[in-house]
This record gives sequence, structure tokens and C-alpha cells, in this order.
Amino acid sequence: MTLELKHFDPRLNQWIYIGDSKSDSQSILSEKLSNTLLEFYFPNKEFSFGHSDEYSTAEELKNHPDGQILLLSSKTRLLYGDKECLETIQKICPDSKDRGAYGSIFLGACKNAIHEKLNILVVDDFTDNKGENGGILSNNLAYKLVGDCYGQISTQLYDLLTLRESKRIKAIV
Repeated sequence: MTLELKHFDPRLNQWIYIGDSKSDSQSILSEKLSNTLLEFYFPNKEFSFGHSDEYSTAEELKNHPDGQILLLSSKTRLLYGDKECLETIQKICPDSKDRGAYGSIFLGACKNAIHEKLNILVVDDFTDNKGENGGILSNNLAYKLVGDCYGQISTQLYDLLTLRESKRIKAIV
């Protein structure tokens, strides 16, 4: 599925048209996004883009021609959608500043996407309890496996994400 998002100007609270006709909805500037987290979490929902700059005010960012609300931002691009979508986004990004810092993650296309249940082990690499991980691994071993934003992934998951196994099989056949 591909999402098609219309663009609008929050300052003027109106759609941005690419043609002369302001009454033809087909002439509204639009953009297509495919294979995004946005469409994964919100299939069949409608979204739109607003734009901000250094002169934008908080009040202007509440504007939308169809009454949608601001959900996420990616630099100067503002993603608007239905209020019901905000509840899911708040579960994923409970700190509202993250909706601006990581908004682009929802909008970027995924080349190879999978939907799998994963186990994630969180290891303390900051406090005096370095290596603490809930007793899954020894603290010394767990601490050796982490560093500054360092992570591990199983070979099977890596193969699935990169399609490495299927490429190798095709080469052998």
C-alpha cells in the first residue's frame, strides 16, 4: 500500500495548489510514501504535510484545512492526521519531544521490512551496576557486549533482514 499525503500551508491554513484551479482537489500538491512505519501502524488512514520555518508560531501549527492535528515532525515537515492516531504514536514515543526528534523514522521507506516478535536484552552500561541485565547473562559478559550505542543481532534475524540466505541459495542453484 502507498500513502498519498496532501501538502498545506499552516500559516494560511489552506492547501497548496500546483495548478491554477483552487477548486480542483486533483491540483493539490501531494506526495506518495511507500513501505513506511506510518502505513504499517495506520493502514487506510489519511495524513497530510504542513511546513514550518523559523517564523512559524505554535498557534499556526494548530491550523489544518480539514481539522487534522499535528502528530510528528521531521525537520520542517509536519505530519498531520486524525486525533485517534495520536494515542498509538504516544505509546511509541511517550516523550512528546521524541515525536519531533524521531518523526522521520515513521516517514522513511523500508527496503526490507519484516514483522517478527523479538526479545530485546537491555544492559546497563552507565551506572555503577555496569552489565546488569536482569540475570539473563553474567554482568561481565553483558557489559562486554555493549558499548556506546552498540547492539547485537542473531545471525538468523540478520539473514532475514538482509535476505542473505535467499541470495546465497539462488547463487548455488
